[in-house]
This record gives sequence, C-alpha cells and structure tokens, in this order.
Amino acid sequence: MSTKTGIDTYKRLLSYLKPLKGRIILAACSMLIYTMAHSLVSLTVFLVLNGMQNKSEIVIQNMPWMSWIKNINFLNIDLSIISFPTRYIPFVVVGVFLLRGIFDYMSNYQVAAVGLRAIRQVRDDLYSHLVQLSMSFYAKGRTGELMSRTINDVAYIQSGITDVLVDLFKQPLVILFNIPFVFFWGGPVSLIALIVFPLSIWPVFMLGKRLRHVQRKIQEQIADINSTMQETFTGMSVVKAYNMENYEIRKFTGINKRVNDFLKKTVRLTLVQRPLIEVMGAVGIAFSIWYGSKVLPLDRFAAFMACLFLFYDPLKRISKVNSTIQSSIAAGQRIFEMMDVDPEIINKTDGVHLGNDIQAIEYADISFSYEPTKKVLQHINVKVKHGEVIAIVGTSGSGKTTMMNLLLRFYEAQEGRILINGIDIRDYDIHSVRDKIGVVSQETFLFNTSVFENIAYGRLKASLEEVKEAARAAYADDFIKTLPKGYGTVIGERGVQLSGGQRQRLAIARAVLQNPPILILDEATSHLDTESERQVQVAVEHLMQGRTAFVIAHRLSTIQRSDRILVFDKGLMVQSGTNEALLKEAGIYKRLYDLQFS
Repeated sequence: MSTKTGIDTYKRLLSYLKPLKGRIILAACSMLIYTMAHSLVSLTVFLVLNGMQNKSEIVIQNMPWMSWIKNINFLNIDLSIISFPTRYIPFVVVGVFLLRGIFDYMSNYQVAAVGLRAIRQVRDDLYSHLVQLSMSFYAKGRTGELMSRTINDVAYIQSGITDVLVDLFKQPLVILFNIPFVFFWGGPVSLIALIVFPLSIWPVFMLGKRLRHVQRKIQEQIADINSTMQETFTGMSVVKAYNMENYEIRKFTGINKRVNDFLKKTVRLTLVQRPLIEVMGAVGIAFSIWYGSKVLPLDRFAAFMACLFLFYDPLKRISKVNSTIQSSIAAGQRIFEMMDVDPEIINKTDGVHLGNDIQAIEYADISFSYEPTKKVLQHINVKVKHGEVIAIVGTSGSGKTTMMNLLLRFYEAQEGRILINGIDIRDYDIHSVRDKIGVVSQETFLFNTSVFENIAYGRLKASLEEVKEAARAAYADDFIKTLPKGYGTVIGERGVQLSGGQRQRLAIARAVLQNPPILILDEATSHLDTESERQVQVAVEHLMQGRTAFVIAHRLSTIQRSDRILVFDKGLMVQSGTNEALLKEAGIYKRLYDLQFS
C-alpha cells in the first residue's frame, strides 16, 4: 500500500475533527502554554545550583549572550552581571511546575474529549452506512468481521486521534522551545548534541511502513477470531450434536496463534524504535558531556544537560506516535473500505409514494441471478390482482423466496420489471413499498428485547392494547400471559427462551399489527405443531382477507384454497392454476401432492 494512500486515510480520519475546532483551539493554546513552562525546567535547575553555589544570591554572569546584549544596550545599563536573592527560587520552581501541570491537564482533557467525540461519530457513520447497504452485501460478508470493524478497528483509531494529536502538536513545540535554551546554556557545545538530531528521526520512518502492514494483518486476523466465535456460539447445538467441540477448538487455536505471531512482530517493530533513538541521542549527549564538563561551569552544565534530556524525550514520544499512526491508518483503511461500498439498491429521492390501494402486482419477464453463470429466476410473468391469494410451491432452490425478495427490493432484477399499479417498483420510494408489505419468513428472527417490542417492531408507537389484539389474532396471547413478565418479558437473543411455534406466532403477530395491504408468508406455519398450526391457519386466513397475499409453502394442505398456485422448478414457472386444475395435470404439482398425501 502506498504512502499516499496511508496519508489520505489519516487525513480522512482527521476530517472528523473539523466540527470540534473550538475545543481543538483551546487544547492547542493549553499545549502552547504548557510547552513554554516545560522549557523553563532547565532554568529551575540552573537557579537551584547557582543559588547553592553562591549561598545568599543568584549570580548570572559570563553568559554567551550577555556581551551581545551589552553591545546593543542603549540604556547604558550594565548587563554583564545579573543577581537577585535566592529566596525567590522556591516561588519560581513552584510557579513553573504549577503552570506546567495545569495546562498539561487542560490540553490532555480537551484532546481526549475531541477524540472520543470523533470516534463516536466514526462508529455512528459506519454503523449507519452498514445498515443502509443492500442484502447482497450481507449475503457475501460475515457478521463477525463486520462487528470487528465496527468495534475493534474503530477502537484502534481512537488512540490515533487522541494520543497522537497531543504528541503531534506538543512534542514539536517542546523541541522548538528547547532549542534556544540548548544554545542559551551550552553555546557552541550545543552543536555537538544537535547534529545527531536528524539521525534520530531515521528509525521512525524506516519502520513505519512495515509496522502498518503488520498491523493490518493483525486486524484481519482479529476479524477472523470474531467471525469464528460468532459462528460457533450461534451454532453451538450443531457443534455439540456432531461432537465437533475439539475441531472448533483447534480451528480457533490456529487463528489465535496467527494473531499472536503478528502481535510479536508488532512488539519487535515498536520496541526497537525507542532504543535506537536513545542510543543515537546518547552519542550526542556523551560528546556534549565530555566537552561541556571542561568548558562550562556546574550550574550551566547541569541546566544544559537537563535541556538536552528535555530535548530528546519528545523524539522517543514521536517514535510511539508513528507506531500509533500506522495502526490507525491500517484500521482506518479497513473501516473506509466498508464505508466506501455503495448500496446496490438505490432509492430515488423523488420516488413515487405507494399508498394502501394496491390494484395489481405484475412480474413482467423477470430474470435474476446471484452469480453471472447461474440464473435463479428465468422469464417470470405473473400478474396478481387486488385481494388474490397466490401460493408458490416447488422444490428447494427453485426461486420461490427469491421472487418475494425482488418484490421487497432486497435485490434488483437484471432483466424485466416488477410493476405495482402499473408503475415500475424502482420508481417508488423504497420505504413506502416495504411499509405496505408484511413478512412472516421461514427463519423467524426475534430481537433480544421484550415481547411487546418484538411485536411492535414495525409500529414503534403502537399501544399495549393494539399489541395485545395482534397477539390474540395470532393465537399468541395465551402463552405470553404465562411468561414471567407477560408482554414485558425479555426473550433472549433470537428468542432463544421460546419454542419454535411461539417464535413463529410472535412473528405473525408482528405482521398482524403492521396491517399491510400486501402479505408475504414464507412457510409461516412451518414450526407449529398440528394444533397450533390449525389455530394460526385460521388467524392467517382471517388476516389475508381483503389483502393481496403470497404464500410460500411446502405443506400443500395449507394452500389448497388459494386463488392460484404457481409451481416453480429450477428457476422456471412451470405451472399455474387452482389446486383442482393442477391435480388434473400430470405435472410437478401432482407429483408433490401425491408424495405428501399418499
């Protein structure tokens, strides 16, 4: 990955700081005052030693700059020697460190607040973008990896925006303010120490690119860990049923080992930078000590050494900054990869609003494929009138559910058009279309919230009485009353605390509450026992009255009174008609019927 790409990524991360410029300016001003006070630490060292040597007073004389000032002194004041009582030393020391401490806290707090606000916005933007992406994206991706990018990768960039901003602004200022003091105390001796400065920067840039590459690999492996854990924990019943615990443990251990190997590389690359800088800095300081101890008095020499240590400490911090930036860039690249994915389903900003009056739904020569080489639906032509109940049957993988997904605009047909009231579905506002369609799918999904919130998911402002009425219509009210907190009972992730039949009835109640003009029932009674199926079937038939309904079913007993039955096979609609008409044909429907009822 090119350096330019890394720089662009980091600039994009920093763009989240623009709305917070007020706090940043306050932090910058605090850092400026802090670094000025920090640079005066060498002065306190000089004053203490000078006072100890001269007992009752501090005497400043024979400084390199004094003769220069004397030459331009227009007031005829003798500045060749300056003295004042030692009793002022404690006040100077306390004042310097008090000023330093107050503004160090203020700058760190302001930058931390800025960073946290920016990180929250990054995570909000990423989550919002992911939720808006099309179903085709989720069909290809892994939930664990998406969670890793939203949680772990965003956490990585947090330090890249908070800690780094402090050091990127503060440490160069520390160096800048200390350079005059280095020459102030050391005079020509300072050149020996400062000549090593450019060489100390070299390890930082040498190892930066390599560190970013390794850090990206770590984040990819962590995403694998999250994905593996999510899959294993979700499918734990399958793992145990097939005695695959040891296999899953070995798989996790292998991925975890790869993460550990990359982490060791990161540690090596990160830790080697500081010793290199210290060794190079020590060379310059050693020469300065050797020469400076011969030509400088003790107080100036001590102040000079303190200034050198203050000068080289920011270099060590900047080396850490580089490591953090590289980690942030690697995480930022993974985050922006997701944020730059465009939704395949585009909603028209000026789309037609679909009302409740549904006159007709038409599939006009529809063909669709998930992969270019394999068509799931081929040249489907169906026109459904208002109030019709259309049953869709066929073998698994014949395209039944896909046909409904196209109506919901989860996917876009490559050929043909779907028309509602004679208007192409792509010309409607997508939200108004989905708002008019109630879905009870084969794979019932419930949220880890209360029974009330699950039923009211499509109508968040529904009253408790409306929710109860929908539950009674779905024959769910009786079992809900037996739950510990009734409609306020939290049912666990995916409704794990309920039986399959109970979960299905809650999903049906959700559709009842939505009261849509179009219904899609995808194996709506597949998880119910015989008694519950009979009760719910009555509720479903009542729900379908006056509505246009599509019923996908394997149990042919549930669809025999449908207005029309569409039979699918390998992506083709091979038969269409009533139950009686299709039984008279020697086709796929009769074969399926005979298999179930013979």
